[in-house]
This record gives sequence, structure tokens and C-alpha cells, in this order.
Amino acid sequence: MATATTPARNPDRPRPYLRAEDRRRHLLDAAARLFVREGYAGMTMVALAAEAGVSRRLVYDHFPDLAALYGAFFEDRASRYLASIDRAITDGHGDPVASFTGAFGHLLAVPADDQRAIRLVVADSGLPELEPVRAAFRARVEARWLPFFNEHIDRDSARALLWTLASGLLALADLVARGEITTDVAMTLARALVEQLPGVITGVNAATGT
Repeated sequence: MATATTPARNPDRPRPYLRAEDRRRHLLDAAARLFVREGYAGMTMVALAAEAGVSRRLVYDHFPDLAALYGAFFEDRASRYLASIDRAITDGHGDPVASFTGAFGHLLAVPADDQRAIRLVVADSGLPELEPVRAAFRARVEARWLPFFNEHIDRDSARALLWTLASGLLALADLVARGEITTDVAMTLARALVEQLPGVITGVNAATGT
């Protein structure tokens, strides 16, 4: 006599008793999969519900609108690298070359798709829903890195120099992720960029008369 079998549970479907914090983590991980496959435009409330195997109502319980979802996702991605920046500065013991190259080494260890998210946060992408996350990210980066410049250059020039350098390092990391250069070459180029900072600062001061 045949016996009924219990259908296998879908391992990707969240269990009803997940704590709110774990449920939110599950949703953000599902959002990350969407970002990998579909990019920024593919992260919708309907798509997230389907990807996570939950109802749209549950998604809205955690993220009341798309702006909240985008903000939470990109903040989550960026926060991982911000923690690495803190470690790099500590390990650099006040040496800007060691600190910057250490931070770049941490960036290379970040998964390529997380690097894409960081680039979206750093760049002025014209996406207003990302502006709060972008502003918070830039403020934290500046709080960590501007002290390396402030004693030698005016603040506006220091900010411009910092973000020019950050954009260059992100571009190098992207080349590594694409397989166009090796990690060793990227690290060499990054160190060369950072080692040029004193000369750049001298040039800026000469141009501004400071």
C-alpha cells in the first residue's frame, strides 16, 4: 500500500518563525541576488517578494517603499567596506600610503557585485533615492580620510583630491574584477597613485597660493 510522502520544503523559502532581524537579512540577501542578475532597475518590491519567496505585504513590512529598500540594500553593501576602511587606517598607524593601500587591498577582496554597489553609492548617479545613503557614506569616508590631508591643503581641495583618488582606486578594482589586470598590477598602480599625493598637494598649494 502506497504511503503519502511529505513534500520537500523549499530551502529558499523563509520559515514563518524567523526573527525580524533574520527576515530582513533574508530579504537583503534576495535583493543582492536581484542586483547581480538584473542590476539596479530589477530591484522592485514585486521582484523581491518573488525572489525571497514571501508575500509583498511582508516586503512592505520591512521596506515601506522602494526608496527604503534601495537605501537599506546599498547601505548594507557599503557598510561592509566601511568597516574594512577602519581596519586599514588602524593597521596603517598614521602612514597614509600604508592606510590607503591597505584599504585598496580590502576593496579588492570585496565581491565584484558589492564593488558595483559601492561605485553607485560613491558616484553622483542622479538617483535621488540613493542620495541619503550616498551622503552618509561620503561623510563617513571623509571623516576617516580627510585628517590625512587637512594639515597640508585647504578642505575643499582635500575633498576633491580624496574623491578623485577614491574614483581611481575603484576603477582599478573594476579592472581586476573584469580580469583586465592582475591583483599585483593593481596594487602596484594603487601604491604609485598614493605615493604621488605629496607632490600633488604641493602643486595645489602653489596654484592656490596657500
